Amino acid sequence: MSKKKLITVEEAEKLSNTEVVELYKKYINPNQAQIFSNLPYGKDIFSSAKGVYIYTTDGKKILDFTGGLGVLGLGHNYEKIINRRIKFQKENRMEVHKIVFSQYMAALSSNIANILPGKLNKSFFLNSGAEAVEAAIKISFKSFNPRRKYILYSDKSYHGKLIGSGSISGSYRKENQFPVMENCVNFKFNDQNDLEKKVKELNSNGKVYAVIIEPYSASLLTSCSEEFLNKLNELKNKFGFRVIFDEVFSGWYKSEKLFYFENFKSEIHPDAITFSKALGGGKASISCVVVNDDLYNFAYGKLSETFLHTTTYNGFGEESATAIEAINIFASDEFKNKAEKLVNYMKKKLEETKNKHPEKIQEIKGTGILNGIIFKSFSSELSKIFEKIPVKLISDKAFFLKKLTATAISSELYENHNILVAVSDSANSNHLSVIPSLIINENEVDNFFNSLNMVLDKGIKLKSIEIILNFIKSKIK
Repeated sequence: MSKKKLITVEEAEKLSNTEVVELYKKYINPNQAQIFSNLPYGKDIFSSAKGVYIYTTDGKKILDFTGGLGVLGLGHNYEKIINRRIKFQKENRMEVHKIVFSQYMAALSSNIANILPGKLNKSFFLNSGAEAVEAAIKISFKSFNPRRKYILYSDKSYHGKLIGSGSISGSYRKENQFPVMENCVNFKFNDQNDLEKKVKELNSNGKVYAVIIEPYSASLLTSCSEEFLNKLNELKNKFGFRVIFDEVFSGWYKSEKLFYFENFKSEIHPDAITFSKALGGGKASISCVVVNDDLYNFAYGKLSETFLHTTTYNGFGEESATAIEAINIFASDEFKNKAEKLVNYMKKKLEETKNKHPEKIQEIKGTGILNGIIFKSFSSELSKIFEKIPVKLISDKAFFLKKLTATAISSELYENHNILVAVSDSANSNHLSVIPSLIINENEVDNFFNSLNMVLDKGIKLKSIEIILNFIKSKIK
């Protein structure tokens, strides 16, 4: 058997777009290759990135307005983050700590406890937001040993695509084709009456061990109300279940606070909170679930249960050191002041754009830098696409048409203005995601909105419509 030549890093960096697409088709995901190939940015290979810009192998400079889908709070390759990781490596610092103490994990846990309110003191580190949610489910369930069996979640929510996190993701459940956990019951989003009804019904039949919510839903671009949280707190006090806040996307000053739930005047404090994404400074894959002392003691307080929930990469050295650096940057007065100014400037530009194009923009939704633009379907050309799409793929024609509009605008921005911006892939929303990194400056924000206004002034070009049509055809195959 002849051994095939292995590709080196240097050779990988020189692969053409065609070669990359072929490797995706053969070894990763043929359908993904097909879909991406029909999008404008799928025709480029990105060679490097710095700040809020990414660079293609053929020399294009692209303004990245995606914020790395929540990861790039500090942008690409933030200098202090890079220097911290280089220093860690050059000093031959130890990575694996599982059977020894880690000074980095100890310091990181202390820092997190000091920035969170209440008794949220005990941290456990993982690799992704979905894993953090899984850990929160486990510890909440375990704390009742297991006298309770139900967990409640919103019918419009997203907590990840693992078996556990997928079972409590209302938005994902609609398309989920995998097994789900038993005893997961949903309530209507932000509906305090429905929540109360479900809690009372289940209290007589196994009882509720936890309610998990996103204080701010990044997919829906909306939050729970003050009244809802007050009712949740009232029910928590009466029935004694755990409350889990999922701040995986909304944390780290994407709203006007460090975490979104701090915007509320309600005195409710979660028993557990999950976060990830920007925690890694744009370079480390790390997540965290933090629980209060009472929950920890009920679940894992016995000496015999010390290692009941462990993972090899819990608090990996370089990842922890990176997160320490990231938190100190986020917590600095300089960063907080800049983030506040950016939020206010974004609000102004969003409102100006909406007022300039009332016939094309239906609504601006969001908070802080977590914003979305929902368009009206203003192109008659887009309607013609429906003649070529199987009816079964369109449950809501108006909704689908608006989503096509957002996708066409995104294509225009990339093709003609060198701006990368995402379109929501949520089944519940159809917006253009306006979520830049928190390090972006006003000139760069102006560049985005000036370009967007130009696209809206000129209308959607036939080329972008053709791109969309090819994209749809690829998904149908």
